[in-house]
Amino acid sequence: MPKHKDTLAVLLGREVEEKFFGADDLELIFRSDAFTDAVAGSLTDMLYAKESTLCLALERAEASPGAGPLITSAKAELCAQINAALIRFDFTPVIEAAARDAVSGRLPRGVAGDAIAALAPSLSDGIRKYLSENGDEIIPALVDEMITDFADRPVSQISASVCPDRDLMHTMIAGLYRSFMALYIRRIVESIDVGGSITDKVRQMDTRDIETLVLSVVNREFRYVVWLGGLLGMIIGAVNIFI
Repeated sequence: MPKHKDTLAVLLGREVEEKFFGADDLELIFRSDAFTDAVAGSLTDMLYAKESTLCLALERAEASPGAGPLITSAKAELCAQINAALIRFDFTPVIEAAARDAVSGRLPRGVAGDAIAALAPSLSDGIRKYLSENGDEIIPALVDEMITDFADRPVSQISASVCPDRDLMHTMIAGLYRSFMALYIRRIVESIDVGGSITDKVRQMDTRDIETLVLSVVNREFRYVVWLGGLLGMIIGAVNIFI
């Protein structure tokens, strides 16, 4: 057994992967209804867990290797997109509506309407110009303030406010998982080296443990071989006596 340990390890890993856990078999497992339901159920439970907070989730994410720069980059991109959207936005209708409510009853309706209509476009342009010049400082500060306000809120509270129906959340997560797997399942299963993992595991096992494992499988057959050998020996001996 010590002499053929590596050969047994390679053979066992190869046979298990080819016969039981190849890429096609893993794809069937990962895309099965039972596995999809388990993933969706676990993620739903995590989202509605009362002991988990957004702050804790962010800390865990930032603690992951390489996640810190990625989160920073994502936040910077988010701020840039928000600022770009605000710069493109025409504030004129918003300003006109807010101004009419503010001066309602204080000035004659016609005078107020004309003045507001004349000023609103220039005010809108002024806001957009200010954002284009100072948005890189203002928007990140607003986003940080929003994250701070949400940081201590339980994830379950945020999830409940977004989607109070847990069954609906479960269904949406399951749908997202199926869509993701439809695109990337082959790349995922082909990256899993089942045979190599089994080979490495067998190589790390003690030789005595491997012998015990093999004997536990074939010990009964070994007994039959021994009994058959004894029977054949008796028959051959008897034949030799008569010869």
